[in-house]
Amino acid sequence: MKLNESISNIPIKVERMPAPKFHWKRRATQIATLILIALIPLTGLFRIDLQAGNFVMFERQVWWSDYSLMLGFWIMLATGAAMTYSTIGTVWCGWACPQNSLSEWTNLLTFKLLGKRASISIESEKSKVAASKNKLVNWAVLLLVVLSISFVLAIIPFLYVYPPDAVWSLLLLQPDPRLPKFTSYLYLVVAFAIFLDIALIRNVLCSYFCLYRIWQHIFKTKQTLHVEYDASRAGDCAKCNYCKTACFLDFNPTQFKIYDSCINCGECVDACNKLHEPEGTRGLLQFEFGEQKRANTWRDNVDGLLSRLSWAGAIFLIGGGLFVWGFLHYSPYSISADRAGKSSGNTVSEYKIQLSNKLYAPAQLALSVKGIPEGSYQLEAENIELGSASHQSINLHISPDLPKGLHAIIIEARAKDGWIGRYGLEHYSATN
Repeated sequence: MKLNESISNIPIKVERMPAPKFHWKRRATQIATLILIALIPLTGLFRIDLQAGNFVMFERQVWWSDYSLMLGFWIMLATGAAMTYSTIGTVWCGWACPQNSLSEWTNLLTFKLLGKRASISIESEKSKVAASKNKLVNWAVLLLVVLSISFVLAIIPFLYVYPPDAVWSLLLLQPDPRLPKFTSYLYLVVAFAIFLDIALIRNVLCSYFCLYRIWQHIFKTKQTLHVEYDASRAGDCAKCNYCKTACFLDFNPTQFKIYDSCINCGECVDACNKLHEPEGTRGLLQFEFGEQKRANTWRDNVDGLLSRLSWAGAIFLIGGGLFVWGFLHYSPYSISADRAGKSSGNTVSEYKIQLSNKLYAPAQLALSVKGIPEGSYQLEAENIELGSASHQSINLHISPDLPKGLHAIIIEARAKDGWIGRYGLEHYSATN
């Protein structure tokens, strides 16, 4: 048997690599993003304490005096957004933005209940409710579902400005001293605003009022991730508009430009891949960094992205360093002292010590005074119980019998967790 005949008798099995599918990955990302937005304040990772007028990070009050923590956080946030703009572009819009996610889900619910040509948003031009689905029960279900979603979502903004237990009191209609009297009415207003947004406004907000989209166009380049159409295979899609039908924003993916309103959801890519899957080939639409016609390698794409990230990445690292430094040197308590306004002759004898607990948990502090003899001062209390994120004032009386002159006094506070804080006073005694 000849060699060629032997080789020809060897069975060959061709395995085709399946095309990537984005639909369910995107759905999971959308759901995970909404859950994460709710968990951030619930876990104490970040919120705003309106009563104290402070930010809260990791269940700790962050004062303006914690400048490195604050500055580092906002630097990372700003440069992180810029890096997102210039790398993955509108992937945030199509995969994670709650506004787009809710608009898309409301559209799908509308199509299911009222027909595929039905739309109730303010930009609807050719909306047509299917005759077989134009029933009161379908309209009622649509209204109740959207209204229920709105009332659930309206809880989230309040979690960012009030503690979770206070928000729970709001939902149970129970009075809470931490909540203003008008909070219940404000909750109804927020729920109604969300209802109008996802029921009528929807993608209009994204198209005309979204600051992210405006800044994204400023930072977007040819290296930014986008959907690329393989025009060399244009004959494969003659008289086919399946990808356009799959786009819920009604774009034509075969005519995308570098600067467009595509949100990189990948639905058109999935649709084209699905259509060509029986033939064992990939579709004509793919996510690309750079332009496909240049046949850029991944190394070229990475180099292009790194050059774009050079300034933003460097500033992001600086912000990260400031944030870490501020977190490591964060002081959970604060101590200060000042004159109480009372005096004996020319000598101030009364001081007020201010103690603050910046943690959202009870704390115990032990006070002591150093620099003057024990019998020459009197503390109102030496062991202090501080409530969660609270302040307390302690009176300190200095005896007028101290020798004449300037005395350096150190007020020391010790916590059970090992923290030690000191505050220095210069006390003048005029006694001869």
